[in-house]
Amino acid sequence: MSPSANSKTEAANADYAPGNFASVFAFATTFSSVLRSDIREPEELEDAIRCVDGSEKLRQFALLLLATASNKPPNARLSEDQWPKLCNELAADSVAILRKLQVPEAVADSIDSFVDHDVAVRVDVLFWLAEAAVASNSTVKKLIDQEVAKYRKPSAATHVKPELVRLQPFAEIARQRYWLFGSKTRQLYLESGSQRGKGKLELLAQTPDEFTAVANELRTQRTHAHKSLADGLVEDVVPFLETQMRKRVRVEKAMQRQALALANVHIYDTRTRKRQRVNYEEDNLSALDF
Repeated sequence: MSPSANSKTEAANADYAPGNFASVFAFATTFSSVLRSDIREPEELEDAIRCVDGSEKLRQFALLLLATASNKPPNARLSEDQWPKLCNELAADSVAILRKLQVPEAVADSIDSFVDHDVAVRVDVLFWLAEAAVASNSTVKKLIDQEVAKYRKPSAATHVKPELVRLQPFAEIARQRYWLFGSKTRQLYLESGSQRGKGKLELLAQTPDEFTAVANELRTQRTHAHKSLADGLVEDVVPFLETQMRKRVRVEKAMQRQALALANVHIYDTRTRKRQRVNYEEDNLSALDF
């Protein structure tokens, strides 16, 4: 799995290629019924890739992707010992994908070797597994075929499953696709339709101010499609994000009130009925008479 001389990610200027990260997240959420991963938000995937709470979540997620790419049943669970054999078999069948990525041969030696590489390599490996899963997993291909058939015949599509909503772009204008990801959050990506930039995603907005700025820029275009997209962002996405922010603030304030209440808790000596204030200092713990 040696990298091509022309395969350079954005690791020189950033931690990883954002387009590859977005594709991994889109796969995980779109095909959650197949992957069986508990990752639902971009922040959760980011934390897993960076091993914020250790490497266990990254290991589990990578094994799930490898199982899916190897066309295992949705409920299959791989062991870490299976990583080398399956990675090498998959690499032989997906050379075209690997040529465009920063994937050293050493990542196939063991899952420990994969985890020991930097964040850019981890993202590229996960992207490779996701792309291979789309190309080889029979369940994923069946879901895509079903959705494409519905898209070609709108009258027959009476209901779209929630896990398949992200298969369709939020908007498509002049060979450019706008993708909207997230359930409790929103991230707007732009995918270029040109041959040179095909498949690459650029993050446009993820905060209310950024969405408003994008909408203002879209309104400067003369086409009705751009203005319609701008209206959709301002009328639907921005209010949703503002509501989520208010909810987050309320939760944080509630947690602060709870912390203050706990800090002022009193206890009673069951023998003397004497009211005492809780003292959490270690030196005074022995002085409490229970």
